[in-house]
Amino acid sequence: MSEGSTPGRPAAIGGLQLSRIGLGTAALGADASRTGEAIRRALELGINWIDTDAIFERGEIERHVGSALAALPSGDRPFVALAVGFDWDGRSRQAQLRPTFEPRRLRRQLERSLARLAIETADLVKLHLAATSDALFEDAWSVLLDLRQSGLVRSLGLVAPDSASLERAERIGICDAVHVEMSLFDRRVSDGELLWRRQPTPVVIASHSFAVIGSAEAGDSLESMQRLLRIIAIRRHSNPAAVAAAWTLSWPGVAALAVSVRDADELSAVAKATEISLSARDFSDISKLLPALGSGRGPVHPHRAVDAA
Repeated sequence: MSEGSTPGRPAAIGGLQLSRIGLGTAALGADASRTGEAIRRALELGINWIDTDAIFERGEIERHVGSALAALPSGDRPFVALAVGFDWDGRSRQAQLRPTFEPRRLRRQLERSLARLAIETADLVKLHLAATSDALFEDAWSVLLDLRQSGLVRSLGLVAPDSASLERAERIGICDAVHVEMSLFDRRVSDGELLWRRQPTPVVIASHSFAVIGSAEAGDSLESMQRLLRIIAIRRHSNPAAVAAAWTLSWPGVAALAVSVRDADELSAVAKATEISLSARDFSDISKLLPALGSGRGPVHPHRAVDAA
């Protein structure tokens, strides 16, 4: 990728072609009308996938997503990425989340998510990693591979794996995608090897929250970055949230970005990221402020990182 570009091509994951921006649902809250409006806006913007998780509001957001999907013509429904690996006692929404790697429970968790979402097949299932034995992890991953083989799951991913976990999974079966937190405000993934693996690697899907871009509770370093994002937004005839998303999409290996928004208007703002071409000056200005944010120890400039890899 040449410096100064933010490609708009879709992300190919298995047989799926995902738009570069996806609708993250974590920040929508337990509000059915807000969720439905965000999904309709996503489709209007050309966004064709939703990222959700049973742990968001203990399944309530999945139910709202399912209701919104059911109201759409089948041909208009977006792809859905969901997650397994953490569960709670279904009798109480206040129960503590706990890792779920036992095969029978893992399958039951997936079936409950599909029921709440009112879909028969999961387009993309991501497995949360937790501190567990190699044997339990391998059993869980094997179950998901079997479900993909059966057609209940189309594609599989891992949430925030290190290189060792990813390699262990790939020895058992193909991992289609890895999901990582990656933004100006959390770039810890660039500290490690995941983005720089030279061997064939799964597609990297990044995620971040819209909220921090406009946070009113900002320290000096965050305020400086927010000010710079506003300046770059003026240069690019866009908005700060789109600039921040375009920076994430510029990193090598990052094929798509799920942005957690609080409403449809925030989604409209961040969707403009695919129209932005950041310049060498933009990247340089951002890289000078990143160390003070304390968001990671890794590279501060995506293209220099490629040269050093």
